[in-house]
Amino acid sequence: MRVLMDLFDGKILRYTFLPLLLSLGFWGVVFLVFGDEIIHWLASYALSFPFGEKISKLIESGGFLVLIVLYYLLTISTLGIFSSFFIDKIVLRINEKHFNCKERQTSFKDTLYGIFVSIKSFLIYAILSLFTFWMLFIPVVNIFYQMVMWTILNKKPLVFDSSYLFFDPREIEKELGIKAWVVVFLTSVVYFVPVISWFGYTIQLIFFSHMVLKKCKT
Repeated sequence: MRVLMDLFDGKILRYTFLPLLLSLGFWGVVFLVFGDEIIHWLASYALSFPFGEKISKLIESGGFLVLIVLYYLLTISTLGIFSSFFIDKIVLRINEKHFNCKERQTSFKDTLYGIFVSIKSFLIYAILSLFTFWMLFIPVVNIFYQMVMWTILNKKPLVFDSSYLFFDPREIEKELGIKAWVVVFLTSVVYFVPVISWFGYTIQLIFFSHMVLKKCKT
């Protein structure tokens, strides 16, 4: 319940909308300028994969719909990167409301490293997607496939973002172990809910922050 209430906190909402607008604007420009080229490249690239010819025809015949789906996936997939600039505000607000953990000394280098972690995870996600995106066209399998991909994308950024202001993220990651993977996988369900999905990273971050910061009370 506290996680849900935090999502509607005025300060947290403010720093959720900012990265969302940045992500929507960035990919909006990319797709407006390169939309036709993206469809052509995807249709050609699909030929090298299982069911390639059928997938290629689907991409060409449903070009506009494909662009909308791809735009949606990319906007929510880069929320972690754009959120990196505002993470401190969200996590500090959660700490202020519920935990009162003592902050450790951090610097701008830590913020930059957090951005690096998010970019690195996105690049891994993007490369894996290029070789496996054909699985999106297999009913039922595509649901679990996308949840696994979002888990790969967000696990490390979420651990870092929720902990670095108070703890050593590497120690937190070791302590959480497989639990971190399971929690990210299960909470990735929010990305399938229209509109709510654009707040997905913040929802996961709030959940992780509660999970990590409760260490201050143990």
